Amino acid sequence: MDTQKMNWEESYRNRDNFVFYPHEEVIRFVSKHIRKRVGIHEFKDVAMGSSSVRILDLGCGIGRHVMYCHEMGLDVYGVDLSEEAVNTARKWASEGGVDAVEERLVVSDVRSLPWKDAFFDYAVSHGVLDSMHFEIARSACTEMARVLRPGGLFYCDLVSGDDSAHAREFAGEEFVATKHEEGTIQSYFNFTKITRLIEENYDFVECLLIRNEDVHSGRYISRYHLVLKRK
Repeated sequence: MDTQKMNWEESYRNRDNFVFYPHEEVIRFVSKHIRKRVGIHEFKDVAMGSSSVRILDLGCGIGRHVMYCHEMGLDVYGVDLSEEAVNTARKWASEGGVDAVEERLVVSDVRSLPWKDAFFDYAVSHGVLDSMHFEIARSACTEMARVLRPGGLFYCDLVSGDDSAHAREFAGEEFVATKHEEGTIQSYFNFTKITRLIEENYDFVECLLIRNEDVHSGRYISRYHLVLKRK
């Protein structure tokens, strides 16, 4: 087991990454491009055949976006490097009415996904591609493109160097020193680095830079939120 995998297993074993609620930008992506909830048990399909489309959560963790997509009536799958995370995701999904959880939620390296070409119509990935070395993330994007149909949409987000500890164009890599995710990689992005990450396989649909600032302390962090179309 390599060091990075060991660090992620330890993080999930300590429940440092037990996050249960979907991220607002994932909700926005699904609502804008696939299905929108318009009532307690009512949905409006944005994409044709939305009730049968397949969607992958790349780096699914314990399954918060898997469960959200399932609740939206989508045919959802998930993959993560951590066995601890996937085991928890399977338990949650099984109790939440998801069928065939061992086939849907799998442990795998993001550079070698266990699905055939063009298997998915959509994909989401929150806080994943910036938590590994750049070349691994680049390979992951290429592999994601293989399993995503041409014209399929991929939402992902990436941490920006635009924060109170770095310069806006900082695009280096650091080891996480805090207890949360200690020892894992944090890879920072600027627009040039994002272009290098996706240029061979995707076109931009959206690229938003969102800053969160603590006005009292003056500290701030920023993330890029991308919607990409498979070429």
